[in-house]
Amino acid sequence: MQLLKVKQEYENQIHQCQLLENRKLKPINDPWLSSLPLERKKIILNELNNAALQRCVINKEKDFTYKLLDYTAKTGDKLFLNSWLIFQSALYGERDNLVLTEKEQKNINRLSEIPKYYYPFNMKSVS
Repeated sequence: MQLLKVKQEYENQIHQCQLLENRKLKPINDPWLSSLPLERKKIILNELNNAALQRCVINKEKDFTYKLLDYTAKTGDKLFLNSWLIFQSALYGERDNLVLTEKEQKNINRLSEIPKYYYPFNMKSVS
């Protein structure tokens, strides 16, 4: 089944991106980030890493999502789709409570452009 092949490719990509999180990087030396209270800094680093992880998997995720919708439309079998929706809603539900200021979002975007933080990273090694 084509859907299972694309699902496996997506899962493999997730694994490859998670391996990138094991990279040891030097702490982020950024005046704005350093000025934040420790708890807020952790939130920002987590968001920065989440954005990097999303960038890392997005193409395979799109391929899988397209094939999943195509499969569901052609077969009427909603089991895979319902599982996917539950998984996705759990991911987004955790982040819905997070409120970032415009300044924080701009700085996350700015830090995301630094090559070593463009891909997933170990948050402990950069804090």
